[in-house]
Amino acid sequence: MVSDIGTWMQLVTIGTLVASRTGSAFRTGLVAVATFAPQAVAAPLAGVLADRHDRRRLLLFVLSAQTVAAACLAAAVQAGLGSSALTGIVLVQGIVGAASNPVAGAMLPDLVPRSALLAASSLQAISWNAGRIAGPILASVLVGVVGPAWSIAANAVSFAVLFVVVYLLRRRFPPAAIDRDERLTKRLRRGATSLRATKSVLFSWQVAMCTQLLIAPMIGLAPIIATRSLHGDRRTVSLLLVCMGIGSIIGSLSVTTLVGYFGRPKTAVALYSAACVLMIAYGRTTSASRAGVLIGLLGLTFIGGHVTVSSVVPRDSPSAERGRIASIYSATVGLCYGMGVMWMGSVGDATSLHLSMTIGGSVAAVLLGLSVVLFRSRWALLAQGDRAPKIAARTAHASHWPSR
Repeated sequence: MVSDIGTWMQLVTIGTLVASRTGSAFRTGLVAVATFAPQAVAAPLAGVLADRHDRRRLLLFVLSAQTVAAACLAAAVQAGLGSSALTGIVLVQGIVGAASNPVAGAMLPDLVPRSALLAASSLQAISWNAGRIAGPILASVLVGVVGPAWSIAANAVSFAVLFVVVYLLRRRFPPAAIDRDERLTKRLRRGATSLRATKSVLFSWQVAMCTQLLIAPMIGLAPIIATRSLHGDRRTVSLLLVCMGIGSIIGSLSVTTLVGYFGRPKTAVALYSAACVLMIAYGRTTSASRAGVLIGLLGLTFIGGHVTVSSVVPRDSPSAERGRIASIYSATVGLCYGMGVMWMGSVGDATSLHLSMTIGGSVAAVLLGLSVVLFRSRWALLAQGDRAPKIAARTAHASHWPSR
């Protein structure tokens, strides 16, 4: 959680800095792209390494590199480098950071039993969104008092804290036994083949890519929405991110209970449907207070739906290919998010941000409706391995009672 707070301190600081300097939605979105899009290249390689080497040691190495990269970015901001140079450093940092997700994801099923994976994924989302709340607040204070460089330097310290936590896990996380002489490309193909063969993981991957392309970009564009559409400043940026963080935590806390009562498919469809409607409403508002409420509800529904769907991946991935599947999932989902920010920012610059978000929410709603009608059996795959929903279980139990 400390590390996530540091990450969000950096994200809001750099995003607001670029938005205020350039006034461009495209350039602001480019910072988010530089942060997450490198997953498309770095994550698959990290997944191969996670299936070949001790995962704890590998994560320690990645965290060391992230600490150094964040310190370099802080020094660049302090030196007054331009927006293009800062985006380039963020890109290098994103390449390093992209390796952490598949490694940590491969470790998760070794930390908790299979029955607790949804709850563990919810805790991860809660940690990330707690950072979304605390990070912007702390960043706003630090930027106002000592300047933006110190806000980013705090992120370097937070990575060092996470390094110590992982170091204190005094146990090994060895991968499953594989052929160490197997070529890199063959190992990647084996992971991709396993992803396609595991139908529930495949469908979860497809849903995640579509939602990251059409709904998630509103997160990366929050700084330019606050400054251009709402005519605010860094405090408005912090307001939007804090509200979304609060909603996301509530959504993450709720999904375990919702899935227990209604099942994973119904929960995911309901949450994503609500997110589509909220996205359109959020895109049309010009009030900072209403935007805060709407983005909070967006966080609740979108993050809740994402956790519900994405937690299928560690649950159903074969152990021997878990790292590679997680890396392919992270890489492609991150790439879709980057592409989404790019198209939404470009449309926003050419027309308006309101129109671009309306398009994203509308297209997502249409695709979601078609998938429910045409691919009902694939949605049902997401429930495999879950306990029977409590409502359905009570109904089935009642049907066994003799009628009077």
